[in-house]
Amino acid sequence: LKSERNTAEKMNISSNCTPTITEGVRTLLTIIYIPTFILGVLGNVTVLVIFVRGRRHWNDMMTYMTNISIADCFVLISLPFKIYSYYSTWTLPSLCFVFVSSYYVNMYVSIQTVTAISVVRYIAIKYPFKAQAIMSPWKALIVCILIWVLNCTVSSQFHLVDAPENPNKTDDDFRCFQKNTKKPLPLPFILILEIVGFLLPFSLMTFSSLQVIRTLSKQKQVGEKTQCIRIITTNLTIFAVCFIPFHLGFLLKYIIETHAHDSCDLLQGIHNFVHISMCIANTNCCLDSFCYYFVTKDFWKSALCCSSSPK
Repeated sequence: LKSERNTAEKMNISSNCTPTITEGVRTLLTIIYIPTFILGVLGNVTVLVIFVRGRRHWNDMMTYMTNISIADCFVLISLPFKIYSYYSTWTLPSLCFVFVSSYYVNMYVSIQTVTAISVVRYIAIKYPFKAQAIMSPWKALIVCILIWVLNCTVSSQFHLVDAPENPNKTDDDFRCFQKNTKKPLPLPFILILEIVGFLLPFSLMTFSSLQVIRTLSKQKQVGEKTQCIRIITTNLTIFAVCFIPFHLGFLLKYIIETHAHDSCDLLQGIHNFVHISMCIANTNCCLDSFCYYFVTKDFWKSALCCSSSPK
């Protein structure tokens, strides 16, 4: 009886604890999201316009970069709705699920396309003669389509993963871009998000980038080599800073909700942390257009020159 009473007390504490974004964090997110939205849209649209004007010289890197810019634009479009949801209740839950699904699909399309760029860059520099077999706009388009299919398929399986537990819950109680259930998100969803969505792409990107840096370090062209290494290091660093905190926060939130659900302070703290780290991840949409434009404009030519020089 005592054990059952303790369990009931824990469940009561957990049920009375509804983590929400605190006022200070909400203000911080708004301050960061507004310039991220403006600069991100301007940067990505500019890149798309430049590529359209230069379509006569279209190549595989421009295909990948276009895919990143399109995905980033869709993520950025959701930011005003996220800001709105912080200050007002969401009266159309079904529309919210569409925005949330689109948000995550496009975020991971961008992550995986960046990874594809890193892998192609590695093959181009490490095996320049074999690289010609995969470096074409059409093959890059096929890779991008496969990335979209993968993410849309996963999203379709978890589209309503955060639907309210109570079907009679009114729309006035619904919180878009925040959890609407007391229970943790499904473990398969967390594992796919962490492993397929981040760990695998980050591992491939890290391996490819380090191998490229190692190969370029052996080249004699000091100026071009230094520029290439700096660009690769910057891209990898930005990727790590933007996405490691977010995925770490998601994992920690699942652990806390599963094993420490009776601690309101922990639940509230990790809730705020996840949204702050998500905000940091969203700044990547603004940085992508600047970082990877250099890959298509300056880096690619110099890198291929370095890779084709005799060792």
